Amino acid sequence: LKADTGDAASTLALMGSIRDFVFQLSTAPAGFLVHRVGFVRMAAIGTALLLFGMLADSYAPSSHFLFMNCGLVGGAMAMIFTASVTVLYGPGHISRSFLPVAVGLASSGGGLGTVVVNLGLDLLLESFSWRGALRICCGAFGLLLLVSVVALWYGLRHHKQTKEVTSESRELRSCSDVREFLQPFGDLQFLLLNAALFLYGIGFMVPYTHLVYYSETERGLEMSGELTSLLGISGAAARLCFGLFSTCVKPSRLMLLVLLAQGTSLICLPFCDDAAELWVFSAIYGCCSGGRVVLLSLVVNELFDSQRVAHLYGLASIPIAVGTLLGPTFVGRVYDLSGHYDGAFFAAGGIVLVAVPVFCLAIFCRRSIEKPSSVTEVPAKADHLEQIVPPCDPSDEFPDVKSQL
Repeated sequence: LKADTGDAASTLALMGSIRDFVFQLSTAPAGFLVHRVGFVRMAAIGTALLLFGMLADSYAPSSHFLFMNCGLVGGAMAMIFTASVTVLYGPGHISRSFLPVAVGLASSGGGLGTVVVNLGLDLLLESFSWRGALRICCGAFGLLLLVSVVALWYGLRHHKQTKEVTSESRELRSCSDVREFLQPFGDLQFLLLNAALFLYGIGFMVPYTHLVYYSETERGLEMSGELTSLLGISGAAARLCFGLFSTCVKPSRLMLLVLLAQGTSLICLPFCDDAAELWVFSAIYGCCSGGRVVLLSLVVNELFDSQRVAHLYGLASIPIAVGTLLGPTFVGRVYDLSGHYDGAFFAAGGIVLVAVPVFCLAIFCRRSIEKPSSVTEVPAKADHLEQIVPPCDPSDEFPDVKSQL
């Protein structure tokens, strides 16, 4: 795009940041509405919007139109990804012991897709323009997503419980939709979690938007395909591995490890001088990024409850969206002014490391998020609410109450 449009690095970085910003931001309403709209219907709508946005990109006359189309593509990606991940937390869909592995398997598809697309684009760009290559990719994506949506519908058609839970959750809503949508932000633990994710988001997308350009301009290495593919391969492998690790280690502890490794690797990036060192960085950073994709929903499930994962997971994507909009744009601006990436990479890595103590506070902060409706309001609905409120054994904290219950 830089060679075709002649735009500055900060402008093109802002374009990628807007797509990722809209993707993360759209996850919030998608997570809130997925139980109302339905998993299959949301995935189908997202597929249609994604194909339309990609076709519009291929006909965009200038980079100004790409800004609008990138936003549409980002929103469509959020709908597809939210439906494919949160469906796993539906009651009766996946067993509790297999849930982390299932989330890892589902999330690893994004990493594998990154590898295939980058390798395929390198081959297509040798024979076609970037617009023609984008149209070919659009046709391939349409076929794959159609098969995926049909498979999702086929897998859920026997789960009548999904519709029942959806209707029950609607009956429990006594407040307005807007108030219910923003209600979790009144919880201190959830606010701390979002603060940590905001700091993480500032540095998260920096290598994805600047690593290739950094390797070419400051290190004189033509290895764009290798670096992006390695980021995708390591990310896909890490998603599956972190899903497996989450069966025996708490996801919150693994998330702390990811934050530490990702911040440290960003600080070390300016010291990578040759191709081998950049490959090592890409492998480590890709692993950390892939691990975060899997762990975020598992951390929400660990700290809160499974019935609200879709809603809280979507809200937790808002600070990441803001961070991904600010971080790469800031780094691109620093490069345009100074002509070097070193200081910007140091700053981005330091900000990610600041997220570590904030995340620790979120882990140990007492949970106070409550359900929209109280169990004591309607005693007759005890059996009904029992399906919504996460099960627990009150005898552990109140031994005298066990006989009454």
